[in-house]
Amino acid sequence: MNKEILVEWNPHWNKEAGAKLVERELLKDIEQWLERKEILGFIGVRRSGKTTLMSILISRLSSKLPPKNILFVKCDDDRVQKENLIDDAIKSYRELINPEGRIFVFIDEVQEVDNWENTLKRIYDLEKDMKLIISGSNFSMLKEDFSHRLAGRIAYFEVYPLSFREFLKTRLNIEDKISAFSKKDEIKHYLFEYMELGGFPEVVLENNPAIKKQLLQFYFDTIIYRDIIKKRGIRNAAKMEKMVNLLLQNISNPMNFSKVGKDISLSVDTVGDYAANLKDAYLVFNMPVFSFSVKAQEINPKKIYCIDSGIRNIKGFRFSLDYGRIAENIVFIELKRRNFSDPLSRIFYWHDKNQRETDFLLMNEFKISEAIQVCWDISQPEVKEREVEGLLCALNEFKLESGLIITEDYEGEEIIGDKRITYMPLWFWLMYPDNAIIQRT
Repeated sequence: MNKEILVEWNPHWNKEAGAKLVERELLKDIEQWLERKEILGFIGVRRSGKTTLMSILISRLSSKLPPKNILFVKCDDDRVQKENLIDDAIKSYRELINPEGRIFVFIDEVQEVDNWENTLKRIYDLEKDMKLIISGSNFSMLKEDFSHRLAGRIAYFEVYPLSFREFLKTRLNIEDKISAFSKKDEIKHYLFEYMELGGFPEVVLENNPAIKKQLLQFYFDTIIYRDIIKKRGIRNAAKMEKMVNLLLQNISNPMNFSKVGKDISLSVDTVGDYAANLKDAYLVFNMPVFSFSVKAQEINPKKIYCIDSGIRNIKGFRFSLDYGRIAENIVFIELKRRNFSDPLSRIFYWHDKNQRETDFLLMNEFKISEAIQVCWDISQPEVKEREVEGLLCALNEFKLESGLIITEDYEGEEIIGDKRITYMPLWFWLMYPDNAIIQRT
C-alpha cells in the first residue's frame, strides 16, 4: 500500500502531538488486557470515542516502548483498497520500519474489510509477538455467526458516548462529594446541557452551539444512510427514516412493532428487520418486559431507548424537551454502561397484572437484584403515589428490601412497611455509582 498514507496514519512515529482527547473511564479495564495475547475489540456507535481510546492507548504505549512498534490502520480511509488491507498495511509497515520486539497493531473500523475475522485469526495464530486491537461500529461483531472464528481469541469492550462523569470533567473540577454538593447548581446547569446535546466527544468539545447540532445531524445521517441503508441494501430509505423518527419520538415507551408497521405501511417482519439493523448500528436499543417465560419476553412490547440524548433530540420531533423521557433514556444507557462487563447482567422493565409499572429491574446471576423508578418531577402527590406504588409492587414481588427513585432534584428516604425507598437526584446517581449519599451538615 501507499507508504505515505501509512506514515500519515501514524504521527506518533515522529512524536507529533495529537488532538485534544477526553480521558475515558474504560481505560483502566482495557489496560489490564494489554499484556495478554487476546485481541481487544472496541465496539459501539460511530463517533463514540473508539478511535480516541486507541489514540490514548497509543500515547501511553509510546512512553513505554519504541513508538515505531505501534501501527495504526484506518480501514475507512477511502484512499486505500479494502481488499487485503490489513495484510498489505502490516507488510508495508515491516518494509518501512522493520520493527524489533513486540508489536501493537491498532485496526480502526475493521468491519470495512471483507473477511476480517479470518485475517485476524490467522495473524493471532501465527504472529506470537503481535497484539491486535480493533474497533468496529456494528453490533453483529458480537454475534456468533460473525465471531465464532475468533472464539477464545477476542475480548470485547462496548464504547458509549461520554458518561455524565466524563462529560463533567471537561467542564468542572469536582474533588469529592462535598465539593459536588457545593457546586450543585453548576452541575445541574451542565446536566441540562448533557440532556439536550448528549455525550458524543466531538460535540462536547465543540464550542459553537450551531456546529454541535450540525455534527449530531451528520452523525445521524452517516449511521442511517451509510451504516444501514447502503450496507444492508434497504430499498425504501424514506420508510426507514420515518420509522427511526417514530421510535425516537417515543423513547421509554413500550413499542408494538405491529402497530408501528401499520402507522408507516410496513409489514411487521420488515419493521423487525429495520429495528435489528438499528440495534446493530448501536443507534437504538430495546428492553424487554421481565417474565419468567422467555417467550413472553419475546412477544410482549419492548421499550425503546436511544444511544444518545443529543441524537434523539435532533431527530425526535417535539415542541419542547421532555426531561422525564430523556432522564429515563440516560439512566438506561448508564445501566448498560455499568453492567456490560457482567455477562449475567440484564435489564428489564416490569408491571404487574394491574399495570403498576417499574421502569428498571436489574438481574444479576439469574436473580433480580435492584428495582429503579425514574420520575423527573415528583412534587405532585398523585405522581409520587403512582411511582412509589409501582416500585413497592416490584420490591414485594421480587423480595427486595429497598428500591430507588431517581428524580430531578429531590433527595431523601422513607420507610414504608418493611421496605426502604431512596430518592436520589439524577446528577448524583450519574456521578457516583456507589449511590451513597453523604450526610451534610
